[in-house]
Amino acid sequence: MKTQAANQDTLRRALEKTTRLVSYLLLTMLAITFLLPLYWMFTGSFKLQTVTMAVPPEFFPHNPTLENWTRLFTGAWPIGRWVLNSIIVSLLTVVLVLVVSSLTGYGFGKKKFPGSNFLFILLLSTMFLPSQVILIPLFLLVRALHLTSSTLGTYFAMAMPMIASPFGIFLIKQFCSTIPDELLDAARIDGASEWDVFARIVLPLLKPALAALAIFTFNQSWNYFMWHMVLAADKFQYTVPVGVSIISRTPAFGKMITDIGLTMAGGSFGAFFMIVFFILFQQYFVKGITFGAVKG
Repeated sequence: MKTQAANQDTLRRALEKTTRLVSYLLLTMLAITFLLPLYWMFTGSFKLQTVTMAVPPEFFPHNPTLENWTRLFTGAWPIGRWVLNSIIVSLLTVVLVLVVSSLTGYGFGKKKFPGSNFLFILLLSTMFLPSQVILIPLFLLVRALHLTSSTLGTYFAMAMPMIASPFGIFLIKQFCSTIPDELLDAARIDGASEWDVFARIVLPLLKPALAALAIFTFNQSWNYFMWHMVLAADKFQYTVPVGVSIISRTPAFGKMITDIGLTMAGGSFGAFFMIVFFILFQQYFVKGITFGAVKG
């Protein structure tokens, strides 16, 4: 019996090691797959136009050059202003989304009122609408409010489409559902107002979800191309994606062509800020997307 038990234990350990090894291999392959576009963009920024179009492609530049990066930072375009515009718009969007989503998600998650389920489903259904559908009505609204008459108004107008985030509200609502009602009732019995319950109890528990939402929102806002291009009245109002798309188009042979090397350099430069933002909040990311739980 002891020998049989020992054999079973040995077999179980071998199976666990094999499963762990296969899991690591699969995760490594997935990581490489996801990182490949970023690697291709970064290495492409060190290639000339003729090399980027070569067949078969060069997976590592044989004759790397800094020409694309030099043209990116020494050209006649205000790339520093574009970076500042992108940072301001993205951070403004993050703050507004976190405020609206936390309040609305808490209301749907912990408050029961007539039609709440219908309104929540109606809200989620807007996620199926392409952003292009609301482009013209939103532009007419922004123009009617005269938001683009000032720089600050333009920043707010650029952030407007994402303020009421269905995904953000859904994320916060699901997270609030995990908070025990007894915890909130105990605070109310102790004399806490509804605002005190939200600010002092709910918000601290929402930190992981809010951090995850901040990462999603920042990345989405930073890459929000079409709406920012529509609102930008001149080159000093461009964000990084809009600016890079403009400068990468150059005339040649009687038509406009895309300078791929310069585009790769601009894309790599823009991705740097998103990567930094993710690193700053990565400790909360996994907790937020798994909806977390209250720990005693």
